[in-house]
Amino acid sequence: LELVMPLVLQQCEPGSSAPGASDPEMIESCLQAFESFVSRCPAEVGAYEEPIAKASLHYLRFDPNYADDDEMEEDDNDEEEEEMEDDEDDENYSDDDDVSWKVRRAAAKVLSAALVSRPDKLAAMVPRVAPTLISRFREREENVKMDVFATFNVLLEQVGIANRAASEAAAADAMVVDGEGGGAVSPAATALLAELPRLIKALSRQLQEKAVRTRTAAFNCLRQLASSLPGCLGEHASSLVPGVVRALKDASANPLRIEALAFLQLALSTHPPAVFQPHAATLVPTVLSLVEDRYYKITAEALRVSAELARVLRPSPPDPPTFDFAALVAPLFTCVSARLVAQDQDQEVKERAIECVGAVVCRLGDLHAEALPALLPVLLERMRNEMTRIAAVKTFALLAAAKVDAQLASPLAGTGGSVLQAVVGELANFLRKSDKPLRQAALSALDTIVTCHAAALAPADYDGVLEQMPPLLSDADLHVAHLALGVARSLVLQAADATVPKLAPAIVPRTLSLLQSPLLQGYALKSALDFLAALVAHGAKPLDFSSLTKRILALADSDGTAASRHSLGVLSQAIAACATEAKAPLRASTVDAFVKQLGAPSESPHKRVLALICLGEIGAKNDLSAHKGLLPAVMAAFDVNEEEYKAAASYALGHVAAGNLSFYLPHLLKEVEAGKHEYLMLSALNELAKSGGASLAAVVTQLLPTLFTFAERDEEGVRNVVAECIGRLAAAAPGPVLPELESRLSHASPNVRSVVVHALRFTLTEEARRAVPPSTLHKFLGALGDEDLKVRRGALLTLNCIAHSRPATLRDPISGGELLPLLYGETAKRPELVHQVDLGPFKHFVDDGLELRKAAFECMDTLLSKPVVRERLELSPFVARLAEGLADDADIKMRCHAMLVALSALPAGQPVLTGALDTLLEPLRKTLIAQLKDNAVPQQVERHDDLVRSAMRAVRALERLPEAETVPKLGELVRNTLKAGRLADKYAAVCAEEEAKPADGE
Repeated sequence: LELVMPLVLQQCEPGSSAPGASDPEMIESCLQAFESFVSRCPAEVGAYEEPIAKASLHYLRFDPNYADDDEMEEDDNDEEEEEMEDDEDDENYSDDDDVSWKVRRAAAKVLSAALVSRPDKLAAMVPRVAPTLISRFREREENVKMDVFATFNVLLEQVGIANRAASEAAAADAMVVDGEGGGAVSPAATALLAELPRLIKALSRQLQEKAVRTRTAAFNCLRQLASSLPGCLGEHASSLVPGVVRALKDASANPLRIEALAFLQLALSTHPPAVFQPHAATLVPTVLSLVEDRYYKITAEALRVSAELARVLRPSPPDPPTFDFAALVAPLFTCVSARLVAQDQDQEVKERAIECVGAVVCRLGDLHAEALPALLPVLLERMRNEMTRIAAVKTFALLAAAKVDAQLASPLAGTGGSVLQAVVGELANFLRKSDKPLRQAALSALDTIVTCHAAALAPADYDGVLEQMPPLLSDADLHVAHLALGVARSLVLQAADATVPKLAPAIVPRTLSLLQSPLLQGYALKSALDFLAALVAHGAKPLDFSSLTKRILALADSDGTAASRHSLGVLSQAIAACATEAKAPLRASTVDAFVKQLGAPSESPHKRVLALICLGEIGAKNDLSAHKGLLPAVMAAFDVNEEEYKAAASYALGHVAAGNLSFYLPHLLKEVEAGKHEYLMLSALNELAKSGGASLAAVVTQLLPTLFTFAERDEEGVRNVVAECIGRLAAAAPGPVLPELESRLSHASPNVRSVVVHALRFTLTEEARRAVPPSTLHKFLGALGDEDLKVRRGALLTLNCIAHSRPATLRDPISGGELLPLLYGETAKRPELVHQVDLGPFKHFVDDGLELRKAAFECMDTLLSKPVVRERLELSPFVARLAEGLADDADIKMRCHAMLVALSALPAGQPVLTGALDTLLEPLRKTLIAQLKDNAVPQQVERHDDLVRSAMRAVRALERLPEAETVPKLGELVRNTLKAGRLADKYAAVCAEEEAKPADGE
């Protein structure tokens, strides 16, 4: 580039005297070269960004055969503008020899490539590029105008990415939870907002053009603008609505009307209702006329817009209307009702009509109540239709949760019951269907109906639901089990007298059986615990506290064998959930019974383990300090010569201490300092930190000195427990803990530095992870340059955790250039870390740096998967590290293969990969042709096959790059290695799988 760029710039520099410098074809070729340079090697071309940008902006206006002295100046006089445009139309300049349009198109593509490949320069590019692009919306060549719009859409997309990243970073700086702090605006967005009035004026003018293609492109641009900067059109709605209405009324251009409807739907959903309320009288009739259109795509889009218009008319039902829209309600109901009733129409239209009716009724149902008796039976019929039943189920769930009276309890003709009862009957029948999405939707709807309308249902309605629920309570589908248990809990809470007696025969046994599943966890486990707690709170026999706990404890050895540790944990949580809802005397007697078990040698070991874990779970939720025999019984368990028993005692002690810190913590600290069972006591402290919650903030100053003393130990297990405990304390009380951690980043002991770095990783896994300021995170990342191997590995694991939970905080370190060199440095093999181990007659090489490299490549993978970070990465050095990883260990190879596939799907990554194919293909080829020895074991054969298939997927992704055919080595590899010989069938299968993926997604 150092040799080529000056020559290319000389050929196309404005005003240059070089031979051919005024030749449009030469200029076009130079601009195409710029596009290739910028796309494929953006970092290397950085020194020439200024002359490239200057030339591109100049030639974007290059039109020597058309006089336009000052395109950058806008004429404020509308009459003069119209006259100029009329003159332009009258001249309608045409010359077959005029090729200047090729220059302008090439210039637009250079700008597009620069915007994609250098997002870190976006804030500086927007104020420079946007005005010129906006002025070129008046381009006379339609094909070039489309390229100008496409380039501006790229700019808008990049601004949207930067703005979302700025919002996330602001949320992190403000130490708030996800979803808040979203008011931050990136510098690029600020620059674009400064051009917004001029942009809207230019686009409004384009919406008045005659050319359908131009108006469609303008709406597409507006849609991208509304997506990138939600809410930005609030002050300009009055300028855009006339163009929207004009497009919607243009019956000669269906693509235009679809694009206008798509923009309108997005604009309505991303702006406050008050923005478009003044225009409702114009928009509603226009949109409703399209609901009746014959073209199904227009009808479907119009129905989506109609649903949004209902929200605009009445944002917060049942509050009184904020403006007069009474005249619009009846036509809206009439129009969408007609679409709902119609039979001979496209499937998409049927579903959109059902959804639209639901949205309209939820917001306006009480204002046009006379229409509901006719609508609800039709919705019920749609729910009985196999093609539309899922949409109808979701709509009835929406109606059940509506804040206005949807008249669901009104009588249904010919049934003797209400509409709601008929709906519940149909939903109960759906529970036996094999259609998983249908069952999920039916369970969600039942939960909403039972919660909101239990009084409108009869015992027979509940019977039908309960009859179908037992088969759903299994670990075959834990999400369905979670939903079913949610319905069961709602039935207990809302209609206990009618349902609890009927739960005992089938629902409760299936729930207890589910507790024994080794797969039970997450939401399904929580729902099971909530259901059991609701039964205990109700207290009706035979499902009262005593009966349930007896049955739960019996599960520990129901088949005559000891339950697994996972099952014991689940059963103990179930006991604790029941005990927490039970009356105090019952809970106390249960605790005493468990304490008594601990002192009974005749009890089986696994029952005593269960007793300890149950005490821990109960103690974490309740203060057990009144039970005087509890602490001595738990402490006695540490002297038993059974590791599982001692681990359970540690768990119990930590959780019980969390229930009353002031009573138990001094004893626990004394035992830690005594050193008799230091690892178990530290584990107990860690369990306390896990379940202590906000109350830990008051005791961190007591805990930290002891924990930091153990941080210097050589035993890795001790250090790991200490790091986890300190990390959880930092999440509970970041104020006093984080400065202590920061101060030890430079500690003389590498063990302490390792503990400190690992501790932050556990802090970031807690819900309070946003309490760690970005400045603190950046200090910890400096440990990537530590001289100790274990400290660097801990720093890599912490970096990966930050990239997962707080990616926006890494934007500045990546842009500053201090982070990535350290990360990339850990991906290289280091001969000094490889040593030989003699194993008798055999010699084995051990690579101490392998785990470090695996962690580094895992960090790269995570950074690539986060859009807010990815746009700051320079992809050329990133791909260079992937090329090294392709020749490393098998695990690293497979991760690099996956990253190649991900990069090949990114517009910014495709040209960089194309330029680096020569270096990527050779290690891929070696992986593909490698063969195992004849004495390889089955596990090695399977692992090798996985590696080969992974490499094939990478090659397939590279083969589909836009300019892959320009690289002869790739074609040779595919022809000679993959499509011929022993790999041909495997590669054909991989290609078929990759081709099927989009269809699966659909």
